[in-house]
Amino acid sequence: MRYAKRVKNDPTKSIIYDQKEEIEKLFGNKEVNVTKFTPRLRLALLVFATCFMVMIIGVSMLDWWFVEMTATFLVGAILIGIIAKINEAAFIDTFVKGAGELLGVALIIGIARGVTVIMTDGLISDTMLYYASDLTTGMNKGVFASAITIIYGGLSFFIPSSSGMAVLTMPIMAPLADTVGIGREIIVNAYQYGMGLFYFINPTGLILASLAIVKVGFNKWLKFIMPLMIILTVFTLVVMTILVYL
Repeated sequence: MRYAKRVKNDPTKSIIYDQKEEIEKLFGNKEVNVTKFTPRLRLALLVFATCFMVMIIGVSMLDWWFVEMTATFLVGAILIGIIAKINEAAFIDTFVKGAGELLGVALIIGIARGVTVIMTDGLISDTMLYYASDLTTGMNKGVFASAITIIYGGLSFFIPSSSGMAVLTMPIMAPLADTVGIGREIIVNAYQYGMGLFYFINPTGLILASLAIVKVGFNKWLKFIMPLMIILTVFTLVVMTILVYL
């Protein structure tokens, strides 16, 4: 809020001020032709919303993932094109343009995923996990809570999936709580906070893909988010240390 207020008062204080023209061209105010919200458009909107409901049911109950979700939205897009009577050439041009704009994002996600695959298949993640758990054995419980939180933050670079992290690490990390005399819920907290904090800057997660969509460089994002991340990290480590003594 302080940053937003400062930029509102003086736009040159913005970290991305040098991209002002580029970003305004992409996302700035444009003249909009008001379109009447007809029954045909209501039906198209209903189909769009239904795609999300179908996706949620499929993922939660039918073991769907990316292939099935992609098919759902592809069929939804075609139905919307038919309902809205969009010209075939215009529909294809718009679809291809949208896919093209996300190509860079797809490449970033693929590269990030490649790092994870190499770390997992090469057993590098397991090796790091072993030494991390060995390092924390017998620690003072206050130091242990902070150390585990930091370790989870570091491991999330190599294992960005939260569910994958839980499956891989909990059987090893949870018993470590017993060795220092604290509740295992502290390990769960460390897992949540460690991964959550590092998600702000984790290049193997979705942050690079998100930045690519809004045309903001990773270096500028770091400059913006690091003060907040440092504050949150210090606060989290203090709270984690206090928790183990309560």
